[in-house]
Amino acid sequence: MLHSDIFYLFLIISLGYFLGNIKIKGFSLDISAVLIVALIAGNFGIILPSTYKFFGLAIFIYSVGLQSGPIFFEAIKKNGLKLNAIASAPIISIFALIVLSGIILKLPTDALEGMFTGSMSSAPALAAALEMKDSPSISIIFGTVYPFCIIATMIFTSLSPLIFKVDIEKETENYELQKQHLYPKIIVKDFKITNDNFKNKSVPKSQVEHITSTIIERIESNQPDDNKKDEDILLHHGDIVRVSGTQEQLDNIKIILGEELPKKYEFHDYMKVYRLLVTSKDIVGRKISDMKKLRRMRGTITKIRRAGIDISPYPNITLMLGDKLYIVAPEKYGKRVEELIGNNLLTYPAADFLPISAGIIIGIIIGSIPFNIPGVGVVKLSFVGGILITSLILGRLGRTGAIVWQLSPHSNTLMKTLGQLVFLAAIGTNSGQHLSESLRLYGFNAIYISLFAIITSLYLTTLIAKKLLKMNFIDIMGLLSGAMTSTATLTMVNSKTYSDYASVSYASVYPFSLVLTIILSEILLKIHIPV
Repeated sequence: MLHSDIFYLFLIISLGYFLGNIKIKGFSLDISAVLIVALIAGNFGIILPSTYKFFGLAIFIYSVGLQSGPIFFEAIKKNGLKLNAIASAPIISIFALIVLSGIILKLPTDALEGMFTGSMSSAPALAAALEMKDSPSISIIFGTVYPFCIIATMIFTSLSPLIFKVDIEKETENYELQKQHLYPKIIVKDFKITNDNFKNKSVPKSQVEHITSTIIERIESNQPDDNKKDEDILLHHGDIVRVSGTQEQLDNIKIILGEELPKKYEFHDYMKVYRLLVTSKDIVGRKISDMKKLRRMRGTITKIRRAGIDISPYPNITLMLGDKLYIVAPEKYGKRVEELIGNNLLTYPAADFLPISAGIIIGIIIGSIPFNIPGVGVVKLSFVGGILITSLILGRLGRTGAIVWQLSPHSNTLMKTLGQLVFLAAIGTNSGQHLSESLRLYGFNAIYISLFAIITSLYLTTLIAKKLLKMNFIDIMGLLSGAMTSTATLTMVNSKTYSDYASVSYASVYPFSLVLTIILSEILLKIHIPV
């Protein structure tokens, strides 16, 4: 077994990890070191089966899509279209500059393909290109420019606040104010129903909630409760109620109910507030309106905390793994409520492989469907694009019937890392056997062209976003990281800004940027450049 493919695979990964963890003034090659080790191994005749790359890429892309799906579609509803339009600018610019350089210098398409996918540090785009044309030159040029381009992206993004004379602390403060405006804080107030209209007719709780978009958490009434068996409760004149919502929503409900109590009221209903994490497989991916068990226990979801923001618990909201729910329920049902929600990520199933395999199969089928782009011809999303699109949608859905698509954070991280490692090791060894020849023919020119394209494109995009569009610089730095599909750059940005705010814009543009890069990599192979 010392000369088996399995032995060499894990040897390359181990040596790559060791090399990638070496830091020089805070910088390290990280996971890209695995590719460098694999290229060297391939140059000395160690070749892993090419099918390994498809296995690794499938689970890597699938896990990325599942993780990004919920954030991606939520961001699109807000300002995601604008962010993705801006994020496409550096990608298209890099593509155009590399193609233009190829025409001027009369470089072969394979070399340009390696430069473009390497400039974008996009292993999925490389895989899509290799699916169309299995050329060693593509992988070797990719491996040659990849480390330099990652470094260039990280250095530019790190120095961009200095280049554009930006105060990061002030930008962080402005970001927090902007966030509060987009996602107003959910607060709680107590009211006494003094509106005379309630004397004539008792009003269902759900009707008032629907009109005001608030949640009535608790009710204290002197009137007999005739609806104990029903899911709704009637509100009467003189009742004391506790309501949660934004300041604007609470101002509106005050008009309907009447008197706002100046002090926090001491209710006598034996209710308690629970803060619980959604980890039960039974409720992940289900809508709040489907939570009949919770309603039978008189439990009310008053707020959802997701990705650092407060979300109002509307009936059509889909619960996601890891959501933090604020629930008001009778104290006697506390244990049952906790069992229903889960509240323990460690008890969530590590991985149900039926949804994983089924999702990847669906993705491969979708990626095989051809479509026509005028002026370009027939293009496919490919193996990679099909899996990404499918996993984004399944990640957003959460579940379909009894099938839960989401994975626990631990399982997702493991799949993503393992897939990327196997892919880099496989393409590196298969390309390394042609390393010396390709470096001699294209190596230094490829590096110079790629660095020029990256720095020029990132600078112009940052200039437009900052000066013309007046974007917050935290969003710009996250957007650049996502547009370049560079997790290493995002990690550096979060460290520099002492927050994870940039992750929001990163997650908003990463999936679209990845798909666009894949499509452009396929288009590039269809362009005829006279040599």
